[in-house]
Amino acid sequence: MELKRSLNTFDSISVLFSSMVGSGIFFTSGYLIKETGNLWIVLFCWIVGGILALSGSITYAYAARLLPFAGGDYVYLKVAYSPAIAFMSGWSSLLTNFSACVSVLALAFGKYVQILFPELPVWESPTYTLLGLDLQISSITFIGVIPILFFSILNFFGIKSAVRVQNVFAVLKITGLLLFLALGFSIGNTNWSYLWNTPFPNLMELSFYSKVLIGIVPVSFSYLGWNMITYIAEEVKDPEKTIVRSAISACFLVAGLYFAINLLFVISAPIEELAGQDGIGAIAFQKLFGVNYSILTTSFIAWVILGSMSAILIGGSRVYFAMARDGVFLPSFSKIHPKWHSPYVSIFFQAFVAILFLFVKEIEALLYMITCSILILSCLTAATPFRFERMGMKSDYKIPLYPLPIFLYILANVAVMTILFIEKPVTAGWGLMITLIALPIYYVFRLDKKLANVKSNGNPSI
Repeated sequence: MELKRSLNTFDSISVLFSSMVGSGIFFTSGYLIKETGNLWIVLFCWIVGGILALSGSITYAYAARLLPFAGGDYVYLKVAYSPAIAFMSGWSSLLTNFSACVSVLALAFGKYVQILFPELPVWESPTYTLLGLDLQISSITFIGVIPILFFSILNFFGIKSAVRVQNVFAVLKITGLLLFLALGFSIGNTNWSYLWNTPFPNLMELSFYSKVLIGIVPVSFSYLGWNMITYIAEEVKDPEKTIVRSAISACFLVAGLYFAINLLFVISAPIEELAGQDGIGAIAFQKLFGVNYSILTTSFIAWVILGSMSAILIGGSRVYFAMARDGVFLPSFSKIHPKWHSPYVSIFFQAFVAILFLFVKEIEALLYMITCSILILSCLTAATPFRFERMGMKSDYKIPLYPLPIFLYILANVAVMTILFIEKPVTAGWGLMITLIALPIYYVFRLDKKLANVKSNGNPSI
C-alpha cells in the first residue's frame, strides 16, 4: 500500500508556503504587542521564530532524506526510538497538531465571514467549562464546518487535484502580500517614529527573555507548517533533492515576508491602537492608505486562511494512514482509494476531529494547547540525526553548521515549554495530557493486534 509520487518542487514549495502562511500573521502581533508592550521585542520574536523554523526544517530534512515516506515525525520516531513514542507523535497530530490547527483556522475564517456578510444571523450558546476549557456552540462554529468539509472532499479526489487548487491559493496569496508590502512602504502613511520612540529593551534584564519566550509561542504557531513536506514525502518526486530544496526555500521566503509585514504593521499606527487587536492587519491597512478597504482586506485574509487550511488537511491525514499501515491504528485508516489514490478514511476522520475542536470557545486557548503538544515530541524528532548516525544510517545530506541547528531548536523548545507551563498551566496541561494518554491507547492496539494474530494461527489462547 503505497501512495503515488506526483508532486514536483513547485508543488512542494506551494504546500509548505500555504501551510505556514495562515491567519496567524494577521492577528498574532496584536497579542504580542499586548503581552510584551515593546515593538522591538515583537520584531525580535518574529526573527527568532524564523531562525527556529529554519533550524527545524534543515534538521528534519536529514530524516526525510533517509526515510521519504508518508507520516513525518511518526516514521522518524518509530525507526530512531520505538513504535510507542512514534504513536504518541501520531496521536498528538490527530488531536492537536493538525486537527486543532485546522479548527483555529476555521474559527478565524468564520469570524471574517461574519464581517464580510453582516446580514448573516449571529448567535452563540451559553459557555460550558470542561476541565478548564470553555466550550461553546455559535454561528461561527457552523461556518467553520463548511471549509473543513469542502477541502476534505477535495483531498478525497487525490493529492494532485488538491495541490492544483493549493497552487492557486499560494500564487494569489504571495502576490497579495508582496503588493501590500510594495504599496505600504512606497506610498503608505508610515511613521517610523512609532518604532524609534519605543525604548530599546534591556538585554541584561531577565524580563526581556521571559517576554521573548512567551512571545515565541504564538509566533511558533504562525510558522507551523515548515515540516509539512515530511508528511507527504511519499508523494514527492525525486525526494532526495526536492525535500531539502523546497523546505529551505519556503522557510526563507516566509521568514522574510513575516518580518517585512510586521515591520510595516508597527510603523502604521501607535502602539496603543495595535495592542491586543486581533484584526491588526485590517487596522494597519486602513492606517497606511487612509481609506477603509475592509471588504478587500477581510476577503484577502479569509483567502489566506483557506489556503493554509487546505495544506494542513493534506499533510495530517498521511500520519494516521502511516500508523494504520503499521498496524497500530484502526486498519480502515490504511485504505487507499483505488481510483484517486487517497487515504480517504484518514481524511474524513481528521475532518471529524477538527469539527469537534470548533466547540472550544477561545482561539488563544487552542493555540497554546497546540504549541505545547507539538514541542514535547518535536525535541525527540530533532535529535533523530544523532540516533540515525549511531545506528549506521547516514545520508549524503549534511546539515549546515551541524550540530548547532539541532541544539538551538531543542533548547528553544525546552525554554518555551517551561515558560508556557508557568504562564498558561491549564492549556499546557491539556497539551501534555493529550500526548501522554497515547501510551495506554497504543498498548490497547498492540494487544488487539496480538489477539488477532493468535486467532489467525488457530490458537485462541494467549
